[in-house]
Amino acid sequence: MDTDSIFHELFRDHPEWLRELTGLPLPEGCRGSSRVLKQLEIRCDLLLEPSDPRDPFYLVEFQLYHDHSIFNRIELARQMLWKHLNSRGDCRRRDFRPREVEAVILFGSQSELPSTASRYPSILKLFIDEQLEALQQRNPESPLTAALFPLNSSIGALEKDAGTHYHRIRQAGDLAREDREILTEIFYNLLLQRFKTKSRKEIKAMIAELTPIHETRVGQELLDEGRKEGQKEGAASLIRRMAAKGRTPAEIAEWTDLPVEEIKSFLDAKGE
Repeated sequence: MDTDSIFHELFRDHPEWLRELTGLPLPEGCRGSSRVLKQLEIRCDLLLEPSDPRDPFYLVEFQLYHDHSIFNRIELARQMLWKHLNSRGDCRRRDFRPREVEAVILFGSQSELPSTASRYPSILKLFIDEQLEALQQRNPESPLTAALFPLNSSIGALEKDAGTHYHRIRQAGDLAREDREILTEIFYNLLLQRFKTKSRKEIKAMIAELTPIHETRVGQELLDEGRKEGQKEGAASLIRRMAAKGRTPAEIAEWTDLPVEEIKSFLDAKGE
C-alpha cells in the first residue's frame, strides 16, 4: 500500500494529529516538511521542526512493509541531520547547546518489525494499529481514527462501516472545513487503495449506500455529476445499487431527493 504521501499530507500541516495518535511529546508550534539529505540522497517521510531551539527535531518514518534496512537508513539520516544542524565549529564551544534529533518509526503492525530492532534502542518504534486502537478507546468520536479506519480494517468491515466513519469526519464540528476536507481526502485515498478495482465515483456511491443522504453529500454529488454531464447515469447507478440492497422507493427518495414516482418509474422500466 502506497502510504508515504498520504501520511506526509496528513501530518505535515497538523503535527498535533500525530501527537494525538502516538502520544509523542511533540512541541507546540513545530512545522512539518519532507527532507532530502543530499549527501547520500536519503529522503525522510516527515521532519518536524520545533519553533523553540531547545526542543528536538523529530525525524518520522512510516513503514508498512518489512524491510531489514529501515533502522540503518533512519539512524544514518538522524546522524546526517544532527551534523547538518550542529556545525563542527559550534560543537567545539563549551557553551553550545546542540540541536537534538529524535528518530521515530511508525510500523503498520508488529509483523513489519525486523528482527534487528533490539540493536537500535535509540529509535522509538510505534505500531499504527495499536496506536489507533488506543486512540479509539481514548476518544471514540475522533475524526482521525475515522480517516485512518481503512488502513487496517478488513474488507468486510469497510463495506459495512465505511459510511459511519465518513459521517464522523464530515460531522466533526470542532474541525475547520479545510481540515475536514483533508481527512475526507485521506479517507477516500485509503479506500481506493483497499478497493483497487473501484473508481473514486464507485467509492462515493458505496459510501452513499451506507449513509443517508441527509447526513452526507456524497449521493447528491453523484446526482450533480450526472446532471452536469447531461445524463442520469450517476443517479441511475445509485438507485440500482440501493434497490439491490432492499431499499424501498420511499427510502431511496428520502436519501436522493428524487420524487418517489420517478424512482418507481425507473424501477418499473428496469423490470420490464
